[in-house]
Amino acid sequence: MEVSFLGAAKEVGRSAILLEGRKRILMDCGIKIVGQGEEYPLLEDRQIRSLDMAVISHAHLDHSCYTPALFARGYKGKAWMTKPTRDLVQLLLSDYLRIEKATHAYTEKDLGQMLKNVQVMEYERPQQNVTLFDSGHILGSAMTLVEDSGHRILYTADLNTRETRLLDGAKMGLQADTLIIESTYGSKADQHLSSKEIYASLVREVKETLDHHGFVIIPTFAIGRGQEILFTLENFLRSKLLPPTPVYIEGMIKKSLKIYRHNAIYLKDEVKRRILTSDDDPFKSTFYNIPSRKDRSDVFENDAAIIVTTSGMLNGGPVLFYLKKLGGDANSKVILVGYQSEGTRGRELLEGAKELDIDGEKVEIKMKVAQAKFSAHSDHKELTEFVKSIKGLKRVFIQHGEASKCEEFAEELGRKMKHVEVIAPNLGETIKI
Repeated sequence: MEVSFLGAAKEVGRSAILLEGRKRILMDCGIKIVGQGEEYPLLEDRQIRSLDMAVISHAHLDHSCYTPALFARGYKGKAWMTKPTRDLVQLLLSDYLRIEKATHAYTEKDLGQMLKNVQVMEYERPQQNVTLFDSGHILGSAMTLVEDSGHRILYTADLNTRETRLLDGAKMGLQADTLIIESTYGSKADQHLSSKEIYASLVREVKETLDHHGFVIIPTFAIGRGQEILFTLENFLRSKLLPPTPVYIEGMIKKSLKIYRHNAIYLKDEVKRRILTSDDDPFKSTFYNIPSRKDRSDVFENDAAIIVTTSGMLNGGPVLFYLKKLGGDANSKVILVGYQSEGTRGRELLEGAKELDIDGEKVEIKMKVAQAKFSAHSDHKELTEFVKSIKGLKRVFIQHGEASKCEEFAEELGRKMKHVEVIAPNLGETIKI
């Protein structure tokens, strides 16, 4: 049995892991966005044509976005994934093709071909020696367990063992001899605040601005984070910890919210109960609004408002309109709720930028900048606990993290679990097990 790391080895992006035993199975097939360009998995045409299965863990672009290119390059099999992943992939990849016209590696026709060949899988129902388990990351996200050539190989993809407002945490205590685990927050220095502290910091920052009749902009990723932020705000507005304030929803968050509602069976029981009590459906909150005018002037007719909008790192989307409109208002605030990569406007704001370049225009920034550190990934301690929960473990491969984090996490795990072989593979490396 061979395991090849064709992406996301000592990097974040273009996840793609090839298993070659009795079957050839590709787990994930994403892209890595680098500046204005893209990097793809290190897949050769002959490898693609010989695949028996492609299993996609979840809809985020770094795990799913290159999948249609498999079909463009001769893959004849199915794309295996959960139903929510299929629905979200359709939304995200259609948007990707619309926006990234100059750089994408496939066409609308290839995307259509992939969607026609999706094979839906349910959690914990094995098909062809492959079983999916809830990974707790976003709606429909899955860990993949492959049983082949006498091995049980578990691939976590993106992992969150912590319960959120919408989702249960990842399934723990599984049985596998080989574990392939992410390390986005694999360093010992990576310690998330408790959920209670994160929610408290968000409500404190929002309330301070509303009390001064300012507008709050919360830029967020459309899928996962956007829903978590909306549910958190709705909870605090309902319980009157925040004053009654309209929440405006912008960008792809609107469409993905519908997909979450249609796939409510995958959400945690508490949310399902609220939906069944129709007068308390959190997806149809009276606090949620969509701007009704093209110029969004209705948003600014309020004394104060909360705007939840894409994109999370301020790379594009409606957030740029709001930054231009409100950037010079010292009473307003932008609250960054996710990781801000180097070279993004979000990172510039965190580093104290007093002006931003938006569409060739210099926009003065007088508004306040704050952070509420939400995460859909486990931190160092949670990752370690997850590894220790796996029964029958013989080896661990650390990937999906910056090189320093992969190496540090591998070293740390190796010290703590002397009976287990721990490796941080290099990009393109093939390891025999």
